[in-house]
Amino acid sequence: MPPLLMKFTAMKILTLIIKQKWFDAILSGEKTVETREVRPTNTKYISYRDNNTGKVYKKDSDVPESAWDSEKGVDTVINHYDAIQFWVGYEKNRPGALVEVKGVELVDVCDEETKEPIVYEHNGNEYTMTEIDYHLGKVIEKMNC
Repeated sequence: MPPLLMKFTAMKILTLIIKQKWFDAILSGEKTVETREVRPTNTKYISYRDNNTGKVYKKDSDVPESAWDSEKGVDTVINHYDAIQFWVGYEKNRPGALVEVKGVELVDVCDEETKEPIVYEHNGNEYTMTEIDYHLGKVIEKMNC
């Protein structure tokens, strides 16, 4: 394995597909935050911690029902990534870039009028609608650009 690739194998990397205009904005430094909608079934962004036992589950459906109903409840845990591998579309020789993640945060999605967080139900459990913001750093490597 070439030394450059060996360096990146120790990194935890999230792979995302984006449109060309957003890719160009990231490379130019104009776009510094990548936002994705978080859903209970989206296991690459978040996990769930049973606050009674401290155990972390990849999927909400794996969390014991007793944890959801308990006083301590269940918290959303952000999955950590060192970098994001962006790809433009799905073509074989598509442009791509590996970009550093400087920080990440969950942001509640609120109703525009009431400013209250939007709550919805999934598999009998209530969730607050959230987005995850990845704060982007330097471009580590470009491919097919």
